[in-house]
Amino acid sequence: MSILIYKVSKSLGSLKILDRVSLYVPKFSLIALLGPSGSGKSSLLRIIAGLDNCDYGNIWLHGIDMTNVSTQYRRMSFVFQHYALFKHMTVYENISFGLRLRGFSSQKIKNKVNGLLNCLRIADISFEYPALLSGGQKQRVALARSLAIQPDFLLLDEPFGALDGELRRHLSKWLKRYLQDNKITTIMVTHDQKEAISMADEIVILKEGRLLQQGKPKNLYDQPINFFVGIFLGLLIEIPKLNESITIKNIPSKIPKNLIKFAFDPIWVKLFANRSLNKYRFFLRPYEFCIKSEIDLEATPVQIQTIIYKRTFVQLDLFVTSFFWNLKIPIGYQSFRDLHIKSFLQTLYIKPRLQVFLRAYPMTNLKSVNN
Repeated sequence: MSILIYKVSKSLGSLKILDRVSLYVPKFSLIALLGPSGSGKSSLLRIIAGLDNCDYGNIWLHGIDMTNVSTQYRRMSFVFQHYALFKHMTVYENISFGLRLRGFSSQKIKNKVNGLLNCLRIADISFEYPALLSGGQKQRVALARSLAIQPDFLLLDEPFGALDGELRRHLSKWLKRYLQDNKITTIMVTHDQKEAISMADEIVILKEGRLLQQGKPKNLYDQPINFFVGIFLGLLIEIPKLNESITIKNIPSKIPKNLIKFAFDPIWVKLFANRSLNKYRFFLRPYEFCIKSEIDLEATPVQIQTIIYKRTFVQLDLFVTSFFWNLKIPIGYQSFRDLHIKSFLQTLYIKPRLQVFLRAYPMTNLKSVNN
């Protein structure tokens, strides 16, 4: 049950909500839509569901053009950000509503609803009314109601936005397995990049109504098409800037000596093979650095400036004296313990890993992103 979105455009007056968005969702896969607020994510979901019309373009479901077909014939469930629960029905009645409309037997309805109540950890509120529920409980009821009818397609708008911590992690893992087992093609909007990377088969990045990049989570994380996509998916660490193109034979005197050292330091020089140093700024991901506490003659010594303890990682603020380079690197707690840091006076050693993706972005593009 695939989804094809072809050149979909939508405007409100002079404001472009969606601008010729095209993407393909293979059957039974989960696609995550990511992007800043106002990028058109929710608007695209509503057009796919048939709740809003597009100005131009087509929506194909399982090879059939459904652009002008009513929502009720699309075999699709939608979980809204505002839940849209029936206020006069209990939790149980909300979840069973679609099954009762389809004429399922009372025993089948009971089995299906109770199974979802238990999996989503809301069995204890099955006879409560929506007015008495928390935001997280309402969200899980809406999700259960959408899954109960076994749709071909599922559209999720921030399905876990009101949840946090262990419950959110548990339900995201459970939902991924459930969708795979029941072969439901899914598009999910989320602001949680980590959640998207862990759950989705592919990620789509939207900005200002335009699709910037689509691909496997690891591919987008390792090889983002531009600086915006790169920084949106996670931390990028900029390596020391070089203001002019330099070669070993021709080194302009105005280039700071510390930067010359970096460009031709044997530890780092391989990164710059065939690069236009004066036209680009270069970035690495945190995982592409190797940090050691033992003396390593093939690594660069660094000073520890600050250690910041976060919930799931430790941030090391480091300073490379020889290159005048400040960098912040997050590492896991076990990796931090393995460093055996006893004092801020202790020297650490850093170098790039054997295989890295050196991300190079033009200066002009970075200026436009930052403005």
